[in-house]
Amino acid sequence: MRGGESGQQLNPVDELPVWWGESGMPGTETTQTVVVVGHNYTTREAPFRALRVVEPGDRILLATPNGTLEYDVETVGPLHKGSLLGTHELRESVPGRLILANCDVVEGESTDDNYVVIAQLAAH
Repeated sequence: MRGGESGQQLNPVDELPVWWGESGMPGTETTQTVVVVGHNYTTREAPFRALRVVEPGDRILLATPNGTLEYDVETVGPLHKGSLLGTHELRESVPGRLILANCDVVEGESTDDNYVVIAQLAAH
């Protein structure tokens, strides 16, 4: 994920998705939005390449050291790169919200967007 005017970057150093340190920690008691980002490439597979097949109503399972959390997908779609690094409504703290994001790739070509999945912690 490329940064905006400040030149910030949100860039996992390896192939695995990572938790964004400025966001909340996953858990049932968190009062913040949790953000997990991962790579997506035009020429090879990556763990977050499949975000484009996620649809509203799908269920996301997030394994943590304290157990598995279940989230219901609310919305999916592109968001201009750098938007999450600046002032954006998705940066607001929302208890139980999970955001998954990658660099968007369409038909093998990179775009100027991140692909974002927004989900909410499922009620038990």
